[in-house]
Amino acid sequence: MDIKKVKPYNQDEDKTKQLNRMFNIISKQYDKFNDIMSLGLARKWRKKALKTLINYPHDQILDIAAGTADIGIKAFEILSPKKVTGIDISENMLEVGKKKVKAAGLENKIELLKEDVSEMSFPDMSFDVATTSFGIRNFDKLEESIQEIHRVLKPSGKFVILEMSEPQTPVIKQGYLIYTRTLIPFAVKTFANDPKAYTYLTNSMRSFPQGKNMIEILKRNGFNTLKYKTFFLGVCSLYVTEKE
Repeated sequence: MDIKKVKPYNQDEDKTKQLNRMFNIISKQYDKFNDIMSLGLARKWRKKALKTLINYPHDQILDIAAGTADIGIKAFEILSPKKVTGIDISENMLEVGKKKVKAAGLENKIELLKEDVSEMSFPDMSFDVATTSFGIRNFDKLEESIQEIHRVLKPSGKFVILEMSEPQTPVIKQGYLIYTRTLIPFAVKTFANDPKAYTYLTNSMRSFPQGKNMIEILKRNGFNTLKYKTFFLGVCSLYVTEKE
């Protein structure tokens, strides 16, 4: 299915509005669900993604679909940037993130703002790096958003994407499909306050372009892929790209 047609609640309402509502509802459970989706490995993958930036300029980092601020907080453990600006469309996700930032003592280093990635308010060439972890498949206007990221990055700025993906090896793919269709629904019934949201998150993972298709989309919108790697038999994909 076309990723644009994968929506949380219905086909009639604007997708961005639905996503805003969905993430506001599930904000307190999102970290737990992300751990289940990633087989408990999301934190490890975020660390690996950030380490790819060590040898590049990274004073000013833009974290897109920042959610509960995991990447921003982890960035100060690995990269020690001057500032991380995190953006998200969900006020409630950002509120959870602000509490985590305060607990980490990083209120003066991490700024969390409500922004739509497809029409950001930042001036051209504001950031050395843009990151997004487990969020790009929720961009309603994918190509317009990538173009906006290109605009706000400095020349040769890096854009790092970490996203769930579906394994391509038939046996492994079948095993992962069994996992997502058994354990995840069970987990949803256990703690979810919006089951449709979690159905959307699994469906969007299956529908989102990955590998060569994603690299072509990035190239078409101004980014050269420096590194593409998958983790855990293809369950997660990492793209390290550079602004042309």
